Amino acid sequence: MIKMKSFIKNLCVISLIVSMVGCDLWLDIIPDDLPQVGDAFGNRTTAEKYLFTCYSFLPDAADPWYYPAYFNSRDEFEYGTSPWITPAPAPRIARGEQNVTSPYQNYWSGGNGGISMFQAIRNCNIFLEEIHQPRDIMENERKQWIAEVKFLKAYYHFFLLKLYGPIPIVKENLPLSATPDETMVFREPVDECIAYIVQLLDEAAPDLPLVINNPVMDNGRITQPIALAVKAKALAWAASPLFNGNTDYAGWRDKRGKQLISNTYSREKWVKAAEAIGEAIEVAHSAQHRLYRFNKNSSPNSFRMNDSLVLTMHTRKAITDRWNEGIIWSSMSVFANNKGGTPSMGTLTHMQMILYPVIFVQDQIRTNGYSFASFDMNELFYSNNGIPIDEDNDYDYNGRYRIKTSLPEDNHETYIPLGQQTASLHFNREPRFYASLGFDRGNFELSTMTNNGGFSFSPYVMMRGQDPSAECPGYYAKKLIPFEASSSQGTTTIPFSPYDFRMPLIRLADLYLLYSEALNEVKDRPDVEVYDWIDQVRAIYNLDGVVEAWQNSRYPDRPESKSEMRKIIQRERMIELAFEGQRFWDVRRWKLAEELWSKQPQRWNRYQDDAQTYYTPTRLAEARVFSFRDYLWPIRLTDLYINDNLEQTYGW
Repeated sequence: MIKMKSFIKNLCVISLIVSMVGCDLWLDIIPDDLPQVGDAFGNRTTAEKYLFTCYSFLPDAADPWYYPAYFNSRDEFEYGTSPWITPAPAPRIARGEQNVTSPYQNYWSGGNGGISMFQAIRNCNIFLEEIHQPRDIMENERKQWIAEVKFLKAYYHFFLLKLYGPIPIVKENLPLSATPDETMVFREPVDECIAYIVQLLDEAAPDLPLVINNPVMDNGRITQPIALAVKAKALAWAASPLFNGNTDYAGWRDKRGKQLISNTYSREKWVKAAEAIGEAIEVAHSAQHRLYRFNKNSSPNSFRMNDSLVLTMHTRKAITDRWNEGIIWSSMSVFANNKGGTPSMGTLTHMQMILYPVIFVQDQIRTNGYSFASFDMNELFYSNNGIPIDEDNDYDYNGRYRIKTSLPEDNHETYIPLGQQTASLHFNREPRFYASLGFDRGNFELSTMTNNGGFSFSPYVMMRGQDPSAECPGYYAKKLIPFEASSSQGTTTIPFSPYDFRMPLIRLADLYLLYSEALNEVKDRPDVEVYDWIDQVRAIYNLDGVVEAWQNSRYPDRPESKSEMRKIIQRERMIELAFEGQRFWDVRRWKLAEELWSKQPQRWNRYQDDAQTYYTPTRLAEARVFSFRDYLWPIRLTDLYINDNLEQTYGW
């Protein structure tokens, strides 16, 4: 074991030195006493360890400080001036501190909260070159391992592409004898990168298992549904506005004269995406994946939940119920190591800690409650009629900030205890609103603090007049706090016990909504097929389909328009996948970041005890300055000096 650890350490040093960004030219020989690559493939055991090394580079979607999707904007999560969060790389990017000298979350060459994906790709190439050596591996297992690593190689390319756009394609490692000219690689056009990613995934899929038979030990290992889902997402990115006909990059050509991002729109890209998404859904169904529905009889702590609460659990437990049928791929602790040497728990323990609500007065001095849902998220969710609150004929949108007392005739005691005063905004909303957001005077259900197994509730969240170190906009991201988590009052430690679960990377609901999006782009106008996939997701929460629901809207014809249906689908994705690390990617591929990320952050007038003065929206902080160059991240100047064939990201 000691020898193996030493080998891996030395190998990582070599890999970093000879990474494709141009450092190959510095290395001429390998010292005689250094372990050789072949040592890692002497038998099945050492080869399997190298397989796990290839997995270990997967960016950890459960780490809010380092994964790009949470704190890079302030339109989904808010964190005020928290000393736990603001010094981290992502908030620095949100404050406009991204730079070319020492880029934050540098997944290109590594550093400042990122680890080099090219180093990951190099390790995958080594595995693929050497895995033929072990003689004590069954051939079907060898094929599966090769397929897994081909997937990982494709995924690392895809992750880079989502952040940087055009990237070098690393089909194989350069030999140590490579000349300096051979190491001077180019960024390839996005369409060529997508084609290579799809090729790898097509090669991998046939040799991957349909399902994982031992989820406890192997959850996170790659399956056919995962590979085909990532292929579908890659083709959706290729078809989306950021990379499909984006004239902002019309002048971006490399030294060969190649256009790096197409400025000509292609409908055919959406056709390919739709075909791939349909195939991914079909294979997911064959693997018994289904849209998640919570079964209240599955747990002794929940069997007495009323129907209203069950509807909210369809949302919360779709995320926190480990290995449920709605999750196609989730993060895994065994392989998580995205900070370049510091192993991650791969769970949401850290995420829970910073998002956990300040329920009791004593909680103000604890380490919880440092990050929140942004203020705008509360108006994102639909009314109980399943349409935007500013379009609903039955909803008093202009009076949404007025004070309302929860009365028996409101039938809201599941969500708001009787007699409590809160904003009218918190009444008559869809189930996902109450599942996703914790708000002042609203119930926050936890297993140890919910009476009668969920039939009645206590306590509610108290926000008025409290003064923790962070400036809460007024909403907690309840969706990511498992019902199974426990809490206690007046302790001297963190006042809750975390519940170990994995962050979903791809859910079936994600693919359904992506399919609806692709079909809408393919067709001249929306039809039954477009509506069906989004309606299946809505039906989980007893919401009418879009055509029927919008009949009660001020704009009943919206679902009949291709452009308006596009907006409906986009909003449905932002609601259904809220706080799951998907919005960051979607907003960028849709080219909506300039609109959404530049909004002025707001909050309730937090330090007031009186309800009327509390429920007055006030400015929280300066708006983020965002321009089109921020859609794609810069390459470190040092890397450009090493390889002058690399073009800096456009605008940087």
